[in-house]
Amino acid sequence: MTDNILKIRTLLDRFFDGETTVSEEQELYAFFRETVDLPDDLASLRPMFVAYDAAQSVALSTQPAKRPAPRRRWLPWAVAAAVTVLLMGGAMLLFNRSQQPVSDEGEELIAYIYGQRTTDPAVVLAEMNATMIAMQGDGSDVVEEQLKAMFEY
Repeated sequence: MTDNILKIRTLLDRFFDGETTVSEEQELYAFFRETVDLPDDLASLRPMFVAYDAAQSVALSTQPAKRPAPRRRWLPWAVAAAVTVLLMGGAMLLFNRSQQPVSDEGEELIAYIYGQRTTDPAVVLAEMNATMIAMQGDGSDVVEEQLKAMFEY
């Protein structure tokens, strides 16, 4: 018994220094759980080691079971969905281009003038000229005057 107590004291020193292995700690737990006659200095440590032993057994019994690795069944579906989206997007682009009017030079010409859709280049140019003339007004350069007022030069 004296050799066993000496070994336990050595393990206790290592335990409090944080140098024991799991199996050495389990040996300490078993010693304090099973030994009835303990010296006074070791008897005061019994409640702590009995509590550690109980906590360890509860922790081991409540560990969740490991899940199997998930299968990647979604990967073919994701690839199929991506391909479908690309094909539909391309089809929509081709469909939209075939529906729009094209001018003689091959460029699209669509303008909305006063809420009306216009594709005639002569009408668009006439409206642009009228707008430019209306913006000039009396011939004064309003923009230049505003810039001078803003920057005070």
